[in-house]
Amino acid sequence: MSLISKLNEDRSLKIPEEILKKAGLRPGAEIIWLYDEEARQILLMEKPDSFAKVMRGLGKELWNNIDINEYIKEERESWE
Repeated sequence: MSLISKLNEDRSLKIPEEILKKAGLRPGAEIIWLYDEEARQILLMEKPDSFAKVMRGLGKELWNNIDINEYIKEERESWE
């Protein structure tokens, strides 16, 4: 989907209704703006109520097929 908005003189933008509906955004929602310098792209995301809840479980697939207790044991032995 590709939609276009125009930056007004007062630097405001109107978010297309289709985007608002799909993202579930309502008046008062806080938006985080990010700028990717390498890609030269602006990224937007709704600010979550809890960053901890959003990040819970992130990267858990990295530990698939790894015995956690064995990993910790090996790591601790490397400290000595």
